Amino acid sequence: MIRKAASVALLAAALVSLLLAVDAMAQFDPGEKSLIQFGTQVGVLWVPERLPEACEYQEHWYLFPDYRYPGEDNPVDLVIQPNPDQRFENLEEFLDTMESEHPEGRYITTVAIEHREDCP
Repeated sequence: MIRKAASVALLAAALVSLLLAVDAMAQFDPGEKSLIQFGTQVGVLWVPERLPEACEYQEHWYLFPDYRYPGEDNPVDLVIQPNPDQRFENLEEFLDTMESEHPEGRYITTVAIEHREDCP
C-alpha cells in the first residue's frame, strides 16, 4: 500500500514538473471579446495588438453592473467569445465607448506576463 501511494505521489510530482516546464502561451489573442453569463453579455474584454515576441501585455476588462464575480458561494460560468462586430483602435476609444454605453460599469486592467526562455 505504501509503495502504491509513493508511486502515485512520484507520478503526480513528475506531471506537475512537466507542466511547469512547458512554455505557456498568452491567454488572449488581440481583439475584442464579449463576456457572457447566464446568456447575457455582462462585459467586454479588449486586448490591443502586440508584437508576437512580446513578453508582457495588458488586458482591458470593462464589467457591466450585472457582472457577477464567481466564487465558492457564487458558482457562475463565464463564456468569453470573440466579438468581430466591435472594434477599438485604442484604449481611449474603448473606454469612451464603454463608459457612454454602461456608465455604471467597472474598468479593470490586468497584465499578462509570458514565461519563455526569450523573456526576462
